[in-house]
Amino acid sequence: MNHDDAHFIAQFILARAFHIISSFSRFSILNLKLEAMATENIPSTQIGVLSTKTSQTLQTFPVPSPGPGEVLIQNVAVASNPKDWKVPLLIENYSAIEGNDVAGYIAKVGEGVTEYKGGERVAAFSRTRTLDSKYGAYAQYTVAAAATTFPIPQSNSFEEAATLPLAYGAYAQYTVAAAATTFPIPQSTSFEEAATLPLAVATAFIGLHKGLGIPEKSSGEQKGIIINGAMTSVGSYAVQLAKRAGLFVIGTAGSSKDYAKALGTDVIVDYREYKGEALESALIEAAKGKNVQYVYDVVSEDGSIVLLSRVLSKVSPNGKGKVTYVLTLTEDEQKQIPQGIETGRAGAGTAYGEDQEFAARFYRQIGQWLAASPPFKPNRAKVLPEGLASVPKGLELLRTGQVHGEKLVYRIADTPGLK
Repeated sequence: MNHDDAHFIAQFILARAFHIISSFSRFSILNLKLEAMATENIPSTQIGVLSTKTSQTLQTFPVPSPGPGEVLIQNVAVASNPKDWKVPLLIENYSAIEGNDVAGYIAKVGEGVTEYKGGERVAAFSRTRTLDSKYGAYAQYTVAAAATTFPIPQSNSFEEAATLPLAYGAYAQYTVAAAATTFPIPQSTSFEEAATLPLAVATAFIGLHKGLGIPEKSSGEQKGIIINGAMTSVGSYAVQLAKRAGLFVIGTAGSSKDYAKALGTDVIVDYREYKGEALESALIEAAKGKNVQYVYDVVSEDGSIVLLSRVLSKVSPNGKGKVTYVLTLTEDEQKQIPQGIETGRAGAGTAYGEDQEFAARFYRQIGQWLAASPPFKPNRAKVLPEGLASVPKGLELLRTGQVHGEKLVYRIADTPGLK
């Protein structure tokens, strides 16, 4: 090959390369840059929100590393749940990074993780803190799962190592999550939308398919379900999943009832129009002839579990059925449950326990449904303006009941002072 031939070939290769690069949209190139950045130059420190019983403050923390079966996520958007303001009040001397809903890029993978390599767009449900006192850290001795207990090198002090459990909080630039509860999201779903999914959608699919035992695909005569709180974050997902399972859905809702209807609720009972026995009568009327055998109470307050149990005992074809709830049922309330009605509590926490295998599969199914036609719809995201600095405001909005039919989301890049 002479000099002229080599020069021609070099020009041809450069021209083709320029053509290929030019064919990418501006959006695609930006994504490629972000994906590359997610796996390169991981800093040693990060900004996060430290939650205590009395405050939430921005502080600097070490960037954690994922353990076996875990991934490190560079967060783009994170979201709030009611538990985020409740947990610090329930645990004595609580001090941690709260939150469990994250969406971003895989920055690093732990030992044994083969599904991800780095740079993938994902959402994840991070590990929650347990309220069982035997697992509490503020004691001389503590019980912990062997799977989440790890050796530390001599080069790390115990004081340094004690900061590592902060790795699982969402209100930070980086979060560690189990690979099992981390799932790919399509390009058609924004990070803000994806951040609304993890904890709430797990509460929905675990409550429906594990708590109530509803088959994922229907067969035979159509059955019905009452979902109390169809417009809530969990309720909106429960409605969609119940419809995909072939159920007739009766939902309670208030000011956001049009939203619940748009998601597939067949009949809406506006709880603002009824109180006490009147609400019970309205639900019984709505359930007539609908073969209702299930209730999912995603509100679980002010005696709703007992009221819904009475409704189910009256509308179920044989007077029997199942009621699943998300908060607590007192001993006194348990005594008021009609005979033939089974009750049980469901929550997302079992996605890190006995339901992990099921949750891992279902999370990935949700990821696929996001790009399906019709698509699975994330919650409506309300983005607060100053990223992590807005977390205190967001938690106060939740605490005072000012959030309806939407999920509070924070973009990490909007945090003042971040480069």
